[in-house]
Amino acid sequence: MNRSRLWGLGVLTVAAVTLAGCAGGGAATPDSSAPAKTFDNVVVAVGALPDSLTPSPWGGSASHVVLTGLGSQLLSYDRSGTDEEICADPSTEVTGRLAESAEINEDGTGVIVKLKKLTSQWGNTLSSEDVAWSLAIGMIRQPVMKGTLKSSGFDVDNLTTIIDESTIQLNTTAATSFTLQSLQNNLFFIHDSTEAKKHATDADPSANEWLSKNLADYSGWELEEFTPGTSLTLTADPDWEGERGAVKRLVVKAAPNTATRSQLIEAGEAQVAGSFEYDQYTALAKAPGVEVLDCASQTRDTMMMNTTAGPLAEPEVRRAISMAIDREALVKGAYAGYGTPAESIFPMVDGSEAYAFDPKAAKKMIADAGFPDGFDMVLSYSVTRPGPVAARSAVLIQSMLGEVGVKVELQNIASSTDFSTALIDGRYQAALYSEPIVIADPAFYSYAFYGTGAPSNSTGWSDPRFDEARLELAATPHDEADARQKLLEQMAGYLDEGAPIISLVETKNMLARAQGLTGAVPFTNGQIYFNELSK
Repeated sequence: MNRSRLWGLGVLTVAAVTLAGCAGGGAATPDSSAPAKTFDNVVVAVGALPDSLTPSPWGGSASHVVLTGLGSQLLSYDRSGTDEEICADPSTEVTGRLAESAEINEDGTGVIVKLKKLTSQWGNTLSSEDVAWSLAIGMIRQPVMKGTLKSSGFDVDNLTTIIDESTIQLNTTAATSFTLQSLQNNLFFIHDSTEAKKHATDADPSANEWLSKNLADYSGWELEEFTPGTSLTLTADPDWEGERGAVKRLVVKAAPNTATRSQLIEAGEAQVAGSFEYDQYTALAKAPGVEVLDCASQTRDTMMMNTTAGPLAEPEVRRAISMAIDREALVKGAYAGYGTPAESIFPMVDGSEAYAFDPKAAKKMIADAGFPDGFDMVLSYSVTRPGPVAARSAVLIQSMLGEVGVKVELQNIASSTDFSTALIDGRYQAALYSEPIVIADPAFYSYAFYGTGAPSNSTGWSDPRFDEARLELAATPHDEADARQKLLEQMAGYLDEGAPIISLVETKNMLARAQGLTGAVPFTNGQIYFNELSK
């Protein structure tokens, strides 16, 4: 099996995929010497749960946990290999979830998807109509999904052509290097349309109000209880035909306090937990019966800056802010030594001047830009994303920027939904954020936050040079690794010059789990799949 840590630069070809199930340092990769145990019941303790079981309203990382965990998408990241292998080098290849196969047709006008024979909680069989309806209503209820489909090469104005009951073509305008890979995106959730349509109304044609509190999908789970923002309880559907682990009942419990989550996992009351302060992972690794995973990741913690008004409208000021941040000190002080100081906007790209720690030069740049006395800045953050580390990072960054004349006011936004909404709407001056790898191809990822007009680009920055290079990257096959790397370096240069977003730390995918629980390994997108637990 081919794997890659370099943003999927050399693994996934855009031709055909026959879909079958095919570390870090500080703590540990999974311990293969520990005997596997069978877990009938699993409790997952998380920092936050979303308010909806659909992507609308979007709950940030909380929605990622639920929608990826349930797994009613056509494709998923490859789960073959041992827990150790997946942790050390998570795959950027995709395999089937609801799809038996997915293949770009000969003339490049569409992806032919053949569906597995699966039934929903309501006894209905997965069909092409389910896929067509779900993708259509998904674009209505969550505009970001429409933008993601379009940037992935799909024809959003004529998305689907039903071939037969279990075969559908997803029409494309021009296939990209990540067209197939995009189909694992948790936004592309496939519902049981037969059941969902019973609850649609003129005011709510997508039945989102009902679906947000009920399950009608092909995940293999039945909903026992959902309290928005608090708890989710699932039981395994005994009639589901897909592959799954031994877990019969799964509880996802929101425990916003890290000390509470730590107590739950140490006491054996939770079997999976994450989003801790980094020094807590060190302590948890010593707890009896607990295993801490320190897995490879392509995720970065960043600072986003609104470039449309005030001092941050000046690129020199934004670059100065980057140069005023001591990333080595940030890793030591907030991340307990886990992670790597970022040297450029993207991993695996040579460092730029904007990332050299030079507070003296930063102060001069701010003065030369017209702010000799410095300026005031509000820095927003939320412990729901990038996680509890945000509180420590914010305080350290406040101190560092104060040394160059930037007086930082910290704004803690507790709600994951409120924080995500504020970012999408551009209602911030500067914000700490985490950029997880939703689609592990830089041609997509670099569009999502930096492309002109992209749905997640709320900084107001755009550069036609960047857009042109990104389009060329999207059209360059993965087997042309050198050409793709050169284009990525050009794009990184444009971003480091404009500095609308600066990378702070390249993080790890870390997780605490009960010793012997297999399948609880973060994948490329940083999430776990519920059906893989105790498999």
